[in-house]
Amino acid sequence: MAMAETIPFASTKRIHTYHGEADLLELEIKRPFQAIVEPQAQAKVVLYGRGEDSHYEFKEAGPYNLKGIASYEYGYTQVAEARSMKHEGRYFTVATSVLEGFDILEVFTADRIVSQISTAHPIDGAVPEVSFIGTRFENLRIAGQKVELETNFDILGPRPAPDASYFDNQNVMDRMGLQYKSLSTDPELPDWARERYPRDKEQWRATDPKVDIARCSLVNRVNGWQKSFGHVIQVPHFGKFFLAELQVKRERATKPRDYDTYSINLTMVRMELGSGTTGQGSGGATGTNGQGSGG
Repeated sequence: MAMAETIPFASTKRIHTYHGEADLLELEIKRPFQAIVEPQAQAKVVLYGRGEDSHYEFKEAGPYNLKGIASYEYGYTQVAEARSMKHEGRYFTVATSVLEGFDILEVFTADRIVSQISTAHPIDGAVPEVSFIGTRFENLRIAGQKVELETNFDILGPRPAPDASYFDNQNVMDRMGLQYKSLSTDPELPDWARERYPRDKEQWRATDPKVDIARCSLVNRVNGWQKSFGHVIQVPHFGKFFLAELQVKRERATKPRDYDTYSINLTMVRMELGSGTTGQGSGGATGTNGQGSGG
């Protein structure tokens, strides 16, 4: 996601950059025909406010049907941003994607999928408070069989204080690491998954002098479908579905007066289709980030 221009606020020396983005569905089909579905109903930051001003963008779409491969009855996205004069003047961003009547090949279906990220950046720091309240799957079914999800919407926990990085918070890193370990050591893990989630390797985390990235899921386990491993669902002859994948990214500031930039991205359904229909895509994607400067 591209960063937006900075906006100065007269009431403080801090200069804050907002960014929020959401879309409904994105697909690339390679077989039995070729098709590229660009992000549907994509909403992103295009305007900005100063001081107490705010910005809100809303888009809706539907019904949509790609030749019986992917469809939804209705959907909408929204991005809202504002600086609150309460709550110690924090900078708020909310990104939401909602899909209703979602259907992939009559195999992966849900009445409603909601992806929602809310971030609040402090006026005097870089690390945002993050909430996934509202995020959910309603009546998720695999091949008509209802499945139940064990979720962990608090995997990031409360905002580290005083402005300590999530990447330096051992509790957060332990929760992500344990989730990966539980998946990678599942005795029923198929060969393709063992290669993708190898044991004894921190595949969920990457770091270098400029960037830290951690990946996990808001779903710990899928109950009700035999071919599932952690947040991963495998459907023989159809493909694989990865639920509620979360990426947290920190880009370290390069200037002395700047704060680090934190990006939070959530994809509710990522799919890798195989056999008769081949392709890949995602549904219910949201993302926010923000960066400040001391001015």
